[in-house]
Amino acid sequence: MRMSRLKTHLNRAREFKRAAELVDYPDAKVQMWCVSAHHFIEACAAKKRQHIHKPERVADELNRNPAILGSDSGRIAKAFRYLDREARAKFVDSDSGTKADLERARKSFELVESTCEAILQ
Repeated sequence: MRMSRLKTHLNRAREFKRAAELVDYPDAKVQMWCVSAHHFIEACAAKKRQHIHKPERVADELNRNPAILGSDSGRIAKAFRYLDREARAKFVDSDSGTKADLERARKSFELVESTCEAILQ
């Protein structure tokens, strides 16, 4: 059961990442990065036989339970919180994001992705 959830989350993470690479709209990129990041983190949680469920709980759960990502938990929680709360609000909800915001969102996503991929190796 655990391995199927891990594989499912990892496959979904990679699918949403590919989708983000294919679109030219910043709001769609940010949305896809956020969903992809959530699935990467869920894959790491599945590896530890845990499940976070809702994206809005991810940052708090990582801070509460650092066993999921180890010493990187705080940095990943902060990066995910930016993607889920700030970047999505700026791009998806209000169309007020700047190029600098998009760059920060990209870097936040890449931090989550690279950290999780390393943990899952």
